[in-house]
Amino acid sequence: MKHFIIKLSVLTGAIALLGWLVFSFFLQNYYLPILPGLLLFFFVVTLLIHAYQINLAKKDMGKFTRSIMLITFFKLILFSAVAITYIAFAPQNALVFVVCLMFLYLIFTFFEVSEISRISRKK
Repeated sequence: MKHFIIKLSVLTGAIALLGWLVFSFFLQNYYLPILPGLLLFFFVVTLLIHAYQINLAKKDMGKFTRSIMLITFFKLILFSAVAITYIAFAPQNALVFVVCLMFLYLIFTFFEVSEISRISRKK
């Protein structure tokens, strides 16, 4: 788990640095103050879901395998609820927020799936 936290922290730091560069030099007009909070939200959710999946894999590999799709579904519902809530309160920034949310979802999901695949192959 310690190794995962370090990798996740490096990934989050790299995304924060890249986001700072992009929004500072190229897309200044599109920066939203909520984006660092969104990045932190993805960090926490990814960490919690990974910890839950690791505990599930240690206990019962069959249950772990069956729960992967259900966990992914609930994660997608959670992120959709965040998007809908933000859009309800700030519809003028909806496009920028949804694009950033989509990029973060894809990056963090790819990272999480690659880490879980590596662990499940070992078992």
